[in-house]
Amino acid sequence: MKLSKFAPMPLALLVSGCMQYAPVEQPPVAVSYKAGLTAARVTGYTEPVMRTYFFELDEEERRQKVLSGNNRSSVTKRIEVTGAVCTLDSAEFSASFTTPAVVRLPKLKGRPTPLRVSCNAPGRTADTKVQPTLDGVIVAGGSVAGLVAAAVTAGIAAGKDNWSFGGNDVPLWIELEE
Repeated sequence: MKLSKFAPMPLALLVSGCMQYAPVEQPPVAVSYKAGLTAARVTGYTEPVMRTYFFELDEEERRQKVLSGNNRSSVTKRIEVTGAVCTLDSAEFSASFTTPAVVRLPKLKGRPTPLRVSCNAPGRTADTKVQPTLDGVIVAGGSVAGLVAAAVTAGIAAGKDNWSFGGNDVPLWIELEE
């Protein structure tokens, strides 16, 4: 399995403005907290929809992918996969779900560990890391003083601010590979 970088894909980057997604037919999935996570660290929740997909490649595109060693393709035909069985795990919590699913992910005070998401569908798998993002924006000027202030603020924010793994309005896409 290949560990690939996982990133939310904004709606503007979707294959088509009219693309229809598979409906989520199950209630939101709650995570199980692990020992050591105190309730005081949980400051709220996000409920992103977790979706799985793969890129459909024709024979020439497959050949070019193999020759270039590039696992990314310029192909724009993304196929959503329903029914992929997935687990997510971090030092703080874990969950299991079948895509597509709304997963109730906690916002945490202090930087959490990345999530490892593993999915299996017939003939395809995924093993991906989801990095936490800082809620809010840090603004700094172009001056040296602004850059120093931003660095200090970022260091303080890592331990005190709220961190999350996605938002309610942006699906978290997981790319499956053969």
